[in-house]
Amino acid sequence: MIKKLILIAAAAFALFLLQTSFAPHFPFFAGRWFEWANFITLPAVLFALFERRRHNLGWGLAVLGGFLLDIYSARFFGFWIIVLSFAVLAIKLGIKKYVRLPSFW
Repeated sequence: MIKKLILIAAAAFALFLLQTSFAPHFPFFAGRWFEWANFITLPAVLFALFERRRHNLGWGLAVLGGFLLDIYSARFFGFWIIVLSFAVLAIKLGIKKYVRLPSFW
């Protein structure tokens, strides 16, 4: 469990660095849609969709990714943590009750 958490933290940090240093130099990454669909949000949502119900690594990715995005964001601190945590909560409570998705973990 600790190894998975460290691996997820390293991957989230690598995606954050990719988003903040590499992606702004390309025009197809710029724009209004990319503000919400970034390199941290999409993996957090996908990870919450495909992990098992009892595992909480999706929450960890949401909090860590939200913290990293808050550091670089112009919004108030805690905005991305709230957004990503709410997305994981909506997936865990809403979709998991009504839709059965395959688990790969």
